[in-house]
Amino acid sequence: MKKHDCGRELIARVILVHDDCLLVNQGFSKKLGREYVALPGGHVDPGESCAQAVARECDEELQIEVSVGDLVFVSEQIYAGRGQSDEARHELTLVFRGELKTHPSRDGDQILSPEASKNFRWLPLSQLPDAPLLPRAVKQFLLNEAASPRYAFADETL
Repeated sequence: MKKHDCGRELIARVILVHDDCLLVNQGFSKKLGREYVALPGGHVDPGESCAQAVARECDEELQIEVSVGDLVFVSEQIYAGRGQSDEARHELTLVFRGELKTHPSRDGDQILSPEASKNFRWLPLSQLPDAPLLPRAVKQFLLNEAASPRYAFADETL
């Protein structure tokens, strides 16, 4: 994990919807002892735009190409550290709309990733209200968008 300015981390994520499902990565917090899911994306490297970071992370973690659209949401959160002795993490997360240009490789129901620690899956939008999506503010934003006729979910984009 890369640390950025004074312990703060800049994260860029993307909303990718296909066949009424949201692409998420499932993880497990050892410190909190529970599973969670997050949108694809990751840390923004120095000298890289947030949109470039999203595209790079999708390529590295899923070997897919995405078209990164508008910035739609910004969230600030402070999390407990990942390990028992880790310090709290302060993240600023920027969330973009996105569109798949290529689709993730699959082996049956499993989405393949070159990174063994990743566990991507398609989350049916109908399960979003009960999903442990982090950050919580992003989940609330998505639920509000899904309920709005102006921003109704559509295939490939949100």
